[in-house]
Amino acid sequence: MNNKKFRVSKNKRNASLLALGGCFIVGLFIGNAIWNLEENPAPCLIVGAALGLLAALLCIIFVKEYYMHIHEDGFELVKGKKVTKYPYDAFAGSHVTRHYMNGIYTGTSREINIKEPSGKTLKINANNLSKGSFAELVTYLGQTRYTKAHDIEATAEYFKEGFEFPIPNEKIVGANKKKLVGWVIFTVALVVLFFGMLVYQFITGYDTATYFVIMLFAVLIALVELIMEVIPGAILYHKMKNLPNRIRVDEYALTIGDKTLSPASILNILLVPADYNILTRDFIVVTKNGEKLKYNFGKNDYKGKLTYEHYDKLSNTVELWCIVNKINFMQILG
Repeated sequence: MNNKKFRVSKNKRNASLLALGGCFIVGLFIGNAIWNLEENPAPCLIVGAALGLLAALLCIIFVKEYYMHIHEDGFELVKGKKVTKYPYDAFAGSHVTRHYMNGIYTGTSREINIKEPSGKTLKINANNLSKGSFAELVTYLGQTRYTKAHDIEATAEYFKEGFEFPIPNEKIVGANKKKLVGWVIFTVALVVLFFGMLVYQFITGYDTATYFVIMLFAVLIALVELIMEVIPGAILYHKMKNLPNRIRVDEYALTIGDKTLSPASILNILLVPADYNILTRDFIVVTKNGEKLKYNFGKNDYKGKLTYEHYDKLSNTVELWCIVNKINFMQILG
């Protein structure tokens, strides 16, 4: 983990693109005032391109990127020549936000928060990082979430008696299936309403603004529900079908359903944190022989019926077990 380096920001690229586009337009206005763009486009384009490229070059030279260097005793935030060192307890969490426009996914933004000595929180845009790199960085930054008392417990003795997690898998999967069926019925009803009204209009010739608006809303709502609820719900239901009925963690093994894995056989364990609401609760175990075991515990919901209610305790226990057994543990953060 020594000298692990992450390039967190895209400041140079973003600033350069904005400067290039903005100054190109300004250059066209200047050229138009001198030569008239319609009559002499070439000199106007040359001025615009020159200004744009110059501005972009200046941004590349002077705009500084954020880097994070991970060390044993803390991390460094590097911006240009400015280097600020922080202890790990200065890490104030991360945020991942999925963005939608009219129900269509448009991208994901990632942010890291650092608590300054003054008490203010520094928010760093981490969109430059891939999903995997972001998860890896947050895992390093959050390594002091366990206090000294936890570290004392983090021994084989802590797991000597073992921890048993009985999971009402049939009930949870059934609740998700019931929700999916409900959305399917609702969406189909809207589609039937739309086509019924369309046929009635075709047969009778009945045509009013209100009638058209009802038809339009029916088909639009059906489309939105199909994208936002039915398709994600069907994918989730398919992923949850192998939800185990129990998980046991002890000093000798991790048992998931009827499959028992020794610490020596596991390469990585990846988990979606319990407090994340934007992702379904994936639990992935990668073994050293290349096998990848995937389980899904549903999505966190305010009623708690669509997921395992003790998932937070389960994820904390598994993470601590990984620390004890020196297994790579990573949070899946989207």
